[in-house]
Order: sequence, then structure tokens, then C-alpha cells
Amino acid sequence: CSGAANWIASNAPLGGTPGAINSVFDPTPDTTPPTLVSVQVQSTTELVLVFNEAMNAGSLVAGGYSITPLLAVANASAVVGTDNRVLLTLSSSIVVGTVYTLSVIGVTDCTGNMIAANNSGSFALPEPISAGDLMINEVLYDPDPNGSDFVELYNRSQKTLSLANLQLANETNGAIASNHVITTDAVLLLPGEYILLTASVSDIAARYRQSHVDRFLEMSMPSYNNGNGSVVLLDAASAVLDLFRYDDNLHFTLVNKPEGYSLERIDPDRPTSDTTNWQTASDVAGRATPGFRNSQYSATASPSGEMTIEPAIFSPDNDGFEDVLTVVYHFDQAGFVGTLSAFDVAGREVRKLMENQLLGVEGAISWDGILDDGSKGRMGPYIMLFEVFDLSGNTERYRKTVTLAHRLD
Repeated sequence: CSGAANWIASNAPLGGTPGAINSVFDPTPDTTPPTLVSVQVQSTTELVLVFNEAMNAGSLVAGGYSITPLLAVANASAVVGTDNRVLLTLSSSIVVGTVYTLSVIGVTDCTGNMIAANNSGSFALPEPISAGDLMINEVLYDPDPNGSDFVELYNRSQKTLSLANLQLANETNGAIASNHVITTDAVLLLPGEYILLTASVSDIAARYRQSHVDRFLEMSMPSYNNGNGSVVLLDAASAVLDLFRYDDNLHFTLVNKPEGYSLERIDPDRPTSDTTNWQTASDVAGRATPGFRNSQYSATASPSGEMTIEPAIFSPDNDGFEDVLTVVYHFDQAGFVGTLSAFDVAGREVRKLMENQLLGVEGAISWDGILDDGSKGRMGPYIMLFEVFDLSGNTERYRKTVTLAHRLD
């Protein structure tokens, strides 16, 4: 086993051990079977299987590969320059829109451990990516000391997408800069799947124990400043797919120090630029949700009438359960300007969420229970007043009562 995984820097005080046993020598036998990490689509008739360790090349060529729905494997061959991959040539083409499952048997790692049963992976033919298909879903830009940043992406489309040659970047002086290719491999993201990008998989996995490490991808990351900055997702031609301008002010006000907390998107179907669509990851979830659904996720309710509020009772305590309420509006035509405010039971305006903003036909805005003075609202009822008017002078007012709840100690 002479692959890269079997080499590590010497830890000898002099920097090496010439003529003596290696300082990192470990006689412990490898008894762990290999696993299939991913199935990459190279073309309509070619797949590359990636395993988690160096493999016996002969076993890869002679291994058993089955695909459902049925696709016959015509040939298996080693991938030049790698020790953990095999190239499969198919006898017929992959059908667009079909998700396949590939199972592997009879292959061994370089020390002879046989792959375990039920090793399989899903794949489909990737389709072109359009803006809105792949979203920035969670960002850790202010990690713990000596920790790593991360950016999580979410496939909100019904298409299978390839990450090959997509890029992450930032903004410098208002211009997109520091472009970094995510991967040159055809890493696939099926509909509804997440992928977490970071410079150190081991660091994120160690700090956030609930991590889905199988959904992590290590890459050279752009720098993301603490305090404020931008995360930019680009396609292979450097066209912008998504852009998130973050700021400490987007964090839950009562989180005094956002270090180590990620910012989570509340609803993937709401715009990235909607500042009320971002919230601090809950403490209960461990301050971040790497590789799985956000702790602050809340699907926006379908509008019924002009104004809908969900939930009617909310508890902004950053525990990941009903931490924000969302006001959804819908009109039969465009051209309305709106102001949205919260009032206490004494009729005093305590939070202005929107002031004279041009509205779309429908939209949403969230409130985390923080008042204009930066304090948390007292528990009890509040009145949400939504005032809209158009250029013809037509004015409408909508009122709904909500309840802010606190945990009783």
C-alpha cells in the first residue's frame, strides 16, 4: 500500500529518521473494509467510482457492479494517477431525469479487506445549472479560534447538478474576486441534497459533532471576513448563480458573540437578498447544521388573502423551534408600496420591519421578536399592521394579532 494515504510528515525531532525505523511507523493491521464514497458521471456512458481508501487495482477491474434501473457495465478499468477510483464504461447511455442506484461487490482495499455488503451510491445525468437551482444555504464566516469557514449549498431544483468547475468567490471593493474552483470532478448533487464546502473537513466535523461528513467536500476556500462580507457562487463561465452579503447584524441580537455560529437561510424559496430570511443557527442544534437541514428552516406558508402570518405564536429563544414569525403577503396586481410594523397592546410601535418598500405581487418578511431598541420583546400579544397603497391613491390596512412567548424558568 504505497498510495498517498499511507504517507504522512515525519514527527521525529530531527525532522526525519534516515537509516532507522520511521517515526510514524504503525504496525496495527488494517481491518476496516473500504466503502464507496461517490459515483461521478463523466459522460452519458462513463462513470467514475470513488472509494475512501487505496484499492487493489486488480479487484476493481474484476469487481461486480450492478445498476438499477438496468444499465449493463461493459468494462471496468483503472483511472490513471489514482489508487481509489475505477472507470466504468456502460453498454448504453444514461437517460436524462432518471436516478440510478449502483451497487458494488467483490472489491478489496490494498491490504485485502473485502468491501461490505450494501455499498451503493446514486447517480443521474447532470443537467445545466440555472440561477436559482443551487442556493447558498448556510455560512460560517466567523469560526472559533483557529477554525475553518464553511459554505453550504442546497439543490432546490428538480434536476441533478454537477459541481464540476463551479466556483466560490467573494467581493472586494464591489467587484467579484478571489475565485476558487470548487472541484474539477463531476461531483453530483441530487434534488434536495446538501453539500458543505470547507478547507478542513476534519476541523468542522470535530467542532460540530452532528455533522453529515458524507456531504462534505474539501476545497481551497476564498477568504471570508469576520463582521461582514460576501459569498458568491459562480458557474463554470463565472456567471453569478447566487450572492449572499452577510453581516453580523443578521445574527440574532441576543447572541452576544457570533463567533462559531453559522447564519442559516430560513426558506430556500425566498430571496438570498432578503435580510429577514437569515437567522443564527440554534444553540440546541449545536450552533450550526453542517450538511443537513437548517435548524431555523421554516417553509413560507401559502398566502391566503392579502396577509398571512405563521406561526401565530412564536418564541424567539434561538432553540430552533418557531424562533421567527413570517408575514406573507399576496396581491392580485403589482405596484403596491408597503409598510409593516409591530405594535404592543398599548398601541405603541415597537418594531418597524418595512417602510415604504415597493412590493412584488407576493413576498414574505420575518421577525425574530427583537424591538427597534435592540431588546427582546416582552411575552404577550402584538399587533402586526400592514399598510399598502398604490400610485392611484388606493390604500389598504391589514391587522393581525400574534403572540410572543418565552420559556418559563
